[in-house]
Amino acid sequence: MRRVDPYLMSVFRSRIADPACACRVYKVLRSCSFHELRTPAGAYGLVDRLAHCCGVQITPETRDYAANWLMTCGVDPANPGHRRSMYSLVYGR
Repeated sequence: MRRVDPYLMSVFRSRIADPACACRVYKVLRSCSFHELRTPAGAYGLVDRLAHCCGVQITPETRDYAANWLMTCGVDPANPGHRRSMYSLVYGR
């Protein structure tokens, strides 16, 4: 599995530190399913929704990279173990 874009992750970490932004992000993430994230429409849609709710402009290359990462990483937002892993990835714990 490829690594997450370090620039995009640093921006995401700084934005999610705002409680209002964090609530919007968690709502978007809870609305996703494993099967949805395995499709281009679902992965690109999630990247676009996260960028919008964090107020971040991303380049087409960054968008492609993030969506492809989501499609190949196999994360299931409904799985508590996967949520803990993603939490650790975001917060570096």
